Amino acid sequence: MFAYLLHTRYIYLIGPFFTLIFTFFSIHKQNKKLPSDGGRAFAVDSASAKGKPTSAGVIFISCLFVGIGLFSEVTWQYALLYLCAMMAMICGYLDDKSPWSATLKGMTDIVIAIASGTLASFLFPLEIDIFILHITWTVPQPLYIVLASILVWLSINFANASDGVDGLCGNLTMVSTVTFFAMTIITKRVSMMNNVMLYLVVVLLVYLWYNCHPSTLLMGDSGSQAIGVFLAFFAMASGNPFSYIIICLPMVLDGGSSLFKLAFIRVTKIKGFMKKIRTPLHDHCRKEWNWANQMVTERFTLIHLMIEGAYLLLLYFSVTD
Repeated sequence: MFAYLLHTRYIYLIGPFFTLIFTFFSIHKQNKKLPSDGGRAFAVDSASAKGKPTSAGVIFISCLFVGIGLFSEVTWQYALLYLCAMMAMICGYLDDKSPWSATLKGMTDIVIAIASGTLASFLFPLEIDIFILHITWTVPQPLYIVLASILVWLSINFANASDGVDGLCGNLTMVSTVTFFAMTIITKRVSMMNNVMLYLVVVLLVYLWYNCHPSTLLMGDSGSQAIGVFLAFFAMASGNPFSYIIICLPMVLDGGSSLFKLAFIRVTKIKGFMKKIRTPLHDHCRKEWNWANQMVTERFTLIHLMIEGAYLLLLYFSVTD
């Protein structure tokens, strides 16, 4: 709204600064009204999370939308796209407040993924550029919708599964988001999603103030599910959705290990598959390798930073070659 009134470059400073203060104030005042965490079944050290306020995502994601609405130019098409992330946030909050059945949760994820994939096919380029390999591929819209829907669904579940250690999901998301932002600058694919990237980093900075170990606040499904939707959008807006695999690699491996193990067991009925490997992988690190929570978060983040740095360097030299 103010973006139309304040035609000044300082709007890019005023907006994030306002959102930072607004998010901090909102979390500080509203966190006691959030539902309490009940602990995750079979998760390592899940008892330590019991009783803590959870579903903080409903606060900081809402603050993100307020910041974007006030200080960014938003078309009605992008408003519909943001609505998909908002619905993921709302469904996550309702699940945090009163746990849903696996069937209901799965169905809502599928509906959100299909709606997101359909809208994305109209807003993001159907021409995919794999910049590093100098390959361009124009995807037919029906196929793009299917692939985009799968990406959103997977991203929701990757982010959700990775949210099990203080600061882990928030740190990995920030690193991925900054990398997507840098990627769009390098490849000159800047879009309205860049504003979302900026505001997502801002609200996560505030959230991590409360979520650093030992945490006093958890994002819950309302945060992780919305984050999953946004990360998928960032990958599609970049012009190379396949970049998601590299840019979100620690999250893909961490959360994807759980999905792969569960899917394999359900299809083959072989219960002993990957018996010696706990999933998500952060639980394996804590239980089998005796990593403290801080070690998991810091080491995963450091590995993530090294991967992103190498990828951006390779991308830069590929584009400028």
